[in-house]
Amino acid sequence: KLTLAAATALFCLTVFSTTLKAQSVVASNTKKTETKAAVKEDFFMDRYFNMKESYPTLTNLHGAFAASTYEKTKFMERYHAIKAVYPNLKAEHDNYAASDYSMETFIKRYYEIKDSYPDMAKVYGDYAGSKKTLTEFTKKYYEIRDSSPTLSEYFGQFAASDNTLAEFTSRYYGIKASKAGMQNGYGDYAGAKKKL
Repeated sequence: KLTLAAATALFCLTVFSTTLKAQSVVASNTKKTETKAAVKEDFFMDRYFNMKESYPTLTNLHGAFAASTYEKTKFMERYHAIKAVYPNLKAEHDNYAASDYSMETFIKRYYEIKDSYPDMAKVYGDYAGSKKTLTEFTKKYYEIRDSSPTLSEYFGQFAASDNTLAEFTSRYYGIKASKAGMQNGYGDYAGAKKKL
């Protein structure tokens, strides 16, 4: 038999336990919401000017960094690593720094396109740093070359991107019209998914 005091204590313990569980769930949901709200989106322009301010003379890096997913320190570590090992690949240093590949894989991909398409020297780094297969890359390269020959400076960036030609050209002409002072970042922005 339960005494009145024991029954009251059991009831209070059950209510208290249920209250604690409910508070724990509310606190957990609040933490999840706060965490999601605390995640700051990286904007292309912010990253571009951050790099430009830190390294004003390395103009080829500003757009590549802005479009990449790396923090500046890691990006520059990768840049200096390839620069030290492959100084003759100056035009490709930014592509490696922004890519997700190891240096060995990047160089392997570089020579893959160089050996297969010697007439595409301007886009070797774009291919080597991209996630595209050689077939996918060259298909997109010829697509932009045949439809937008005036964008020849950006053929490689389009071919390396996941954007359609319409998306790429829309982003390119949008940033160009903005006159935001990022001339050497037009192609990087057009090929990226980041917001301006």
